[in-house]
Amino acid sequence: MPDGGSGFTAEPDAVLRASNGLVTASDALDNAAKALQSALAAQGECWGADESGKAFAKDYVPGAQGAVEGFTNLVQGLRGMQQNVAKSMKALSGADEDVTSQLSKGQ
Repeated sequence: MPDGGSGFTAEPDAVLRASNGLVTASDALDNAAKALQSALAAQGECWGADESGKAFAKDYVPGAQGAVEGFTNLVQGLRGMQQNVAKSMKALSGADEDVTSQLSKGQ
């Protein structure tokens, strides 16, 4: 900050527009998660019920479930982040408008 770090500025409209990228990313990841779930479901338990199939499933099934859960958590996190950005910019705009109003009234 050129002024020695004594202030903070933001353009709420620009920040909100940029935060739409989080919505776009979360929607794309949500679609990818659904495609992954469909692909996994379509394969079924194709590894078989013999000893080698059971050994494979022991690691594969929890890993596949973890991947789907990871996608879900990431989607929720991105959506929550966008909502928090929107709330922050709304609060910043409101505070800025309050200060401007008070200054114009001479308070």
